[in-house]
Amino acid sequence: MPPVKHYSSSEVNQYELSSRLLSLTENNTSYTLTQINGQRIYRKAPHAWSGPEPSRNCEVFIGRIPHDCFEDTLVPLFRQAGELFEFRLMINFSGWNRGYAFAMYTTDAEASNAIRMFNNYMIRPSWQLGVCPSINNCRIFISRIPPTTPSAEIVRLLYALTDEVQEVRIRRSIASCAAIVEYKSHRGAAMARKALVAAAAAAWGCGARPAVDWSLPQSPQLLKQYREVGRWTPERGVELTRAPEEPSTTSPPPTAPSYTLEPWSQARRLRMIHEAQRSAAAAAEWSSRINTGMESLVSSMGSLGLGGARAAGVWGAPGATLSPPAPQPRDFNPWTARHPMQEFITPGKDSQ
Repeated sequence: MPPVKHYSSSEVNQYELSSRLLSLTENNTSYTLTQINGQRIYRKAPHAWSGPEPSRNCEVFIGRIPHDCFEDTLVPLFRQAGELFEFRLMINFSGWNRGYAFAMYTTDAEASNAIRMFNNYMIRPSWQLGVCPSINNCRIFISRIPPTTPSAEIVRLLYALTDEVQEVRIRRSIASCAAIVEYKSHRGAAMARKALVAAAAAAWGCGARPAVDWSLPQSPQLLKQYREVGRWTPERGVELTRAPEEPSTTSPPPTAPSYTLEPWSQARRLRMIHEAQRSAAAAAEWSSRINTGMESLVSSMGSLGLGGARAAGVWGAPGATLSPPAPQPRDFNPWTARHPMQEFITPGKDSQ
């Protein structure tokens, strides 16, 4: 009996995994399985699909995948939501998956069905998948381009070094130059990013060290700063156009507000206003009760012959029209001063 080989936690049994993955294509010959650039792609074969690829809305992102879970488990699972056009699992150098994948269905409805079925799906005990719509970034941002490089040369180099370029937008200043490159697909942008990281510095030369990274979602106002738009075709070469300047308008600003509150924010704001009004009304009512009680106390003391004016000066309610108290000397000491009601106090035996 041959000895059993034990694989460490950082090593994948490639022979066993290959036999499991091979069964996917043997059982269904309408799909192909290839591995390239850190991802393994399970995709419809050319003879099994006619027409354009599904749109970006048909792709979902799958996260929180166990690192030892592969296509032989994931593909049959996600087929339950609809027909798969492509399934891409990200793989690292050790052979384990990187914890996420992309599944593209043939229709938008199937992608929505996959999100509904498999988001928070318990694939293992205490292990839930996360499934959401895929956001395909098709833009690459290149900064630190030598400012002396002509725009036509930048466009020509980007078309020569990468594929699926749709357009190049360039922004210039006195000492800097940057570009945003739009690609036809996310896959084309990902391949171009890897190629540009290695080739951009050598292509521009002169000690240039351009920085290449994914472009963040740009607002329309920010994109307008990239005024030069360049395209290249084999028939016409480089074509540069310049975005028109924004017309200066002297019309008064619109009367409509520049922001809107969400319904929950409006309700919260009204609730805070009502609570403040209720608090102010309660405080006013409490102050009125105190003033009424003090006035009745003063009148009662006056009816008992306790010196209405003097008692009002001591116990009068705030704001009442009373005679002002006698001015106190500068060295007034409340601990040794005579009590204002001393004449009405019966002296005790200790004071005799």
